[in-house]
Amino acid sequence: MAGKLKTLLDNLDQFIEVLALSPSAHAKDWDILHVQRALEWGTYFQHVHHRYKANNSLRNSIEAHLRAKDQELSCCMKNYHHITFDDLGKGRDILCMSLLQNKSLPDPIFKYVTELLRNSDTKGAESTSLTHFISQKVASELLLSLPLLASKGLHEPLDNPVLMTQAELLRSSLEGRLKVSEDNQKSSIVSHFLGRISKPHVYHLVEAILLSNDALDSEHQNLSDLLLDWVLSNDDLRIGFFLNVKCQGLARLSFMSSRFRHEYMDHLEKLGRSMEPDVNCGKWVSDPFKLSFEGLLDHYKPLMEGPAAVKDSILTKLRALKSQDGNYDVPGISIWTDVLAEIQET
Repeated sequence: MAGKLKTLLDNLDQFIEVLALSPSAHAKDWDILHVQRALEWGTYFQHVHHRYKANNSLRNSIEAHLRAKDQELSCCMKNYHHITFDDLGKGRDILCMSLLQNKSLPDPIFKYVTELLRNSDTKGAESTSLTHFISQKVASELLLSLPLLASKGLHEPLDNPVLMTQAELLRSSLEGRLKVSEDNQKSSIVSHFLGRISKPHVYHLVEAILLSNDALDSEHQNLSDLLLDWVLSNDDLRIGFFLNVKCQGLARLSFMSSRFRHEYMDHLEKLGRSMEPDVNCGKWVSDPFKLSFEGLLDHYKPLMEGPAAVKDSILTKLRALKSQDGNYDVPGISIWTDVLAEIQET
């Protein structure tokens, strides 16, 4: 037994040294095989912790060895964090977290570790809060580090596989957080998480989640409601979303949610009211929103392709606005007269 314990402690020394170096610049020279081996040792020492935590004699020997090793490394390494016996129970997770926080880590290893964590099962009985934390960090790092999408020319986000991958990461990360949160914390969690993602990128991610698999009417209803709460929570977010998401996407969301449709219609009314005739070109323009008459029509036309009930409600709204404006039938006097004339022709 003495020989086996010595071998175990020698291997433990190597693992502790790897843990100590994982947040340092030395990790820039590591390759995937090096990391794979280190993760295998992390898994092994998790088993050691589980097996010997109730064996006082062996546990005391390991703890004494750890204290000596901690003392040795703290003398030669700045900001060294001591490793305890209990830390061995989550050694693999600690290693992953250190690597993901290391800005010197090569891109292939970062991608390898993130894929490893994404594919691991964190829902089992042995799942730790640290593992959940790491999973959230992985999603955050991917969402915040990937380049902004060149989405121009795409009619909808579902055509962009990179965006859809990021949206799925965001969805699973948020749902994981929401499952372990109190009801009164959920809105602030969503707001905090989305607030860290750059605009307008975050608008496209939210749109993709809401549109994929008709999320507003699916098992993801709770998250969808919270995402809509966030989008519609203040003028800046609401207007930013309406201005950056393509008209086809806004129309589809309007068909899926009456609440969203109501806010969108209010936005379109404000766009219309901001328009003035341009005497130089004889067309309506909105200086505040940098919008042409054709641009306003681009919002209304996809709405006319939806369910009959939606189309009828929009036409009823436009007729009421035309009536409030004087109920003119002559073109060029009321923006609503001209919008109605155009969309009824189509």
